[in-house]
Amino acid sequence: MTKTSPLVYIVVLHWRNYAHTRGALKSLAKISYPNYRVLIADNFSNDGSVEQLQTEFPAHTFLRNESNLGFSRGCNPGIRAAYSAGADYILLLNNDMEVEAGFLEPAVAVADEDRQIGLVTGKILFGDRNTIWQAGGKIDGFRIQGTARGWNEQDRGQFDSECETHWASGAMLLIPRRTVETVGVLPEEYFFGVEEWDYSTAVKNAGLRIRYVPTFKGYHHAGGSYKAGHPILIVYNGVRNKLVYAQKYLSTPAWLLWKAVFRCYLKFVWPKKAWWGCENETDYRARLQAARMGFADHHGIARIELSDLERAGRRIGPTPTWGNGWGPADSKIQ
Repeated sequence: MTKTSPLVYIVVLHWRNYAHTRGALKSLAKISYPNYRVLIADNFSNDGSVEQLQTEFPAHTFLRNESNLGFSRGCNPGIRAAYSAGADYILLLNNDMEVEAGFLEPAVAVADEDRQIGLVTGKILFGDRNTIWQAGGKIDGFRIQGTARGWNEQDRGQFDSECETHWASGAMLLIPRRTVETVGVLPEEYFFGVEEWDYSTAVKNAGLRIRYVPTFKGYHHAGGSYKAGHPILIVYNGVRNKLVYAQKYLSTPAWLLWKAVFRCYLKFVWPKKAWWGCENETDYRARLQAARMGFADHHGIARIELSDLERAGRRIGPTPTWGNGWGPADSKIQ
């Protein structure tokens, strides 16, 4: 008797970027894995793009979020729906990803062989298909900084061996059903960014492992995030996210020490670094203000909403341009 392949639900978060999402769905139509379903979670695009996708891909399931919820909260209804439908695995795939035909089989096989594996991440290349975007990664638990292994290196096969890793990107992430049962869905404290560090940390704290599988390969059309998004709000959001993560995972003494050190960093070191990429004095001052506001606004807010970012944008300066992706950017902000 032939063994049935585990059921994989592929969850793609969509927000107005019709061309990228269509490219991702067309690449999924060519995969060789025999037992999968595709679910598109629409983050309140409200521009006709999701209706167009439904017409082109009628076999897929579409969920409509009632507002733009950011990455984690946007994906979680899809994760819950997949779990309720009996999914053995849930694959999160960014809408600006394209995948190879046989990319999914090795990831499922590795997770099936070892029930201590809580997440599977793969080799993610930029759209040029030669440059590494991420091949696993690590998190510096005191600096609160995630480092993508191999980022911007030419792919010469230097990361072609399976290994354990500390951080799995949400751009292409295989989540076993057992992980959802043990850890839950994605953390909802963040609007975008850091949620994948948080989820990876929660998985490891639960005694599960994160496996890097190089043949689990995809191509990320990244880069529009910073160009399309509001650069000042990336600073604001990044500061707030670090504080949320640090308070959540550091012990109380370590958190208080870290916060004091981080405050000094923002006061004495950040003003020197903030000049990088600025075109004028106004941009520089806005970056400094964004960092200060991000630090101050962390207090008393358990979950960052889109309205918080929009309000910060109005306080800092020009109205943010939210790009063509799921939120303030096309794809994952690292």
